[in-house]
Amino acid sequence: MKKGWIMLLLGVGLALSLGWGFNQYTALHKARQTIAGYQDVEALNQRSEDFVRAYAQGKHQEFLSKAAADRFAREDNREKDHEDVHMSEDTGLQKVDIQQLYTKKVKDRDDQAESYATLRLQYELGGSNSPADDYIQTFSVHSVWIRENEQWKVNDVDIILTGDTSDDELKRQAQEALENATRARDGE
Repeated sequence: MKKGWIMLLLGVGLALSLGWGFNQYTALHKARQTIAGYQDVEALNQRSEDFVRAYAQGKHQEFLSKAAADRFAREDNREKDHEDVHMSEDTGLQKVDIQQLYTKKVKDRDDQAESYATLRLQYELGGSNSPADDYIQTFSVHSVWIRENEQWKVNDVDIILTGDTSDDELKRQAQEALENATRARDGE
C-alpha cells in the first residue's frame, strides 16, 4: 500500500513537471516569436531610415518594389517632358537630418508595413559661410512597405513639404512691404 502511494505521488509529480515544462516551452516559443517580430520591425525601421536618406539624395531606386519602380519611372519621364530647367547634379545638399521616424506593421498583415518620418534638408547656396543663409526644407514622409522576395520594399510614398525657409523670407518681405505701404499712406 505504501508503495502504491509513493508511485501515485511520483506519477502526479511527473505529470506536474511535464505540464510545467510544456508551459515553459510554449512561453519560450511565444517569446522567441515576439522577439523575432520586434527584430523584423527594427530591421525595417533601419531600412526605412536608409530609404529616407537615399530618397533625399535621389538614390532610392534599390528600395522600391517592382510596381513602385515602374510608377516612379513613368512619373519621372512625364516630369522630364514638362521641365524647362534642368537641375544640376550638385544641389548643394549639405545635411539630411531625420527628426522623427516611426515604423509599424499593418495590423493582421505580416507582409505590409508603414513608416512615418520627419526630415530636415539643409542646402548650402554658396557665397556665404553662415549657416543662417542656408536653405532649409522640412518634409513629412509616409512610406508604405511590402515584402517582396523576402525583403522589405517601398510600394508607395507620400511626401508633404511642411516647412521652407524661403517661406519665412517671403513673409518677412511681405510684412516689410505692408509696413512701408502703411507708412507711405499715413505720410501722405
